[in-house]
Amino acid sequence: MVKISLKKIYATYSWKWDLEDEMCGICQQSFEQMCSECTHPVNCKPCIGSCKHAYHMHCVSKWLQSNKICPMCRKDWSYYKIFD
Repeated sequence: MVKISLKKIYATYSWKWDLEDEMCGICQQSFEQMCSECTHPVNCKPCIGSCKHAYHMHCVSKWLQSNKICPMCRKDWSYYKIFD
């Protein structure tokens, strides 16, 4: 019988936001990547509008400084969900 011993384990993980959209409609980056405003992925949280379009929080916040509508469908903007 052959004896096998485990010397090292290299654990990896992956995660994904629970969103229908795969990328931010403004910066076109994946939600698993950071927007241009962030320095760490934990700080780059997505949000969803009442129209169900998803964006990085920083991207849509910047957009909403001069617009009050969804960048994709042009409906009046209101937050539906902000991820923590």
